[in-house]
Amino acid sequence: MDKTEQLLEDLKSEDPAVREKATRDLWILWHRQEGIELERELNEATDLMDKHKHDEALIAFQDLVDKCPDFAEAHNKLATLLFLMGQYDESVKECEEVLRRIPHHFGALNGLGMCFYELKRFEEAIQVFHRALDVQPYAQINRTYIARCRANLN
Repeated sequence: MDKTEQLLEDLKSEDPAVREKATRDLWILWHRQEGIELERELNEATDLMDKHKHDEALIAFQDLVDKCPDFAEAHNKLATLLFLMGQYDESVKECEEVLRRIPHHFGALNGLGMCFYELKRFEEAIQVFHRALDVQPYAQINRTYIARCRANLN
């Protein structure tokens, strides 16, 4: 079993400390996927997003994706930014790019579910939140959104 597989198994542990460490370590792996220099650029773009400098962040994330199309975390952060900007259809496309590269990326799964929720595509959202729970069975936010989606369907 390689490191990623072990971390994915650890996400299912009954021990919250084991789950938290696995979550943190997976984020680190994803951020460093393409090396320290691109991680630095990713962090700079994320700082812009966190400071609500969305136009600048959009350019920075798009530059990263153009420079390194296989950098899944750059697509994920771009998806997050597009979600924050209310561009849910575009965010869906970026989440799908992440999941093509890393099918178990729980952040992208959750983000995709959130986009479908905002787009009122509740049945699709429920399916994606269930996929997220397959990866992170203790992530309560996914259960919360499944319940909200079901309430909207009734």
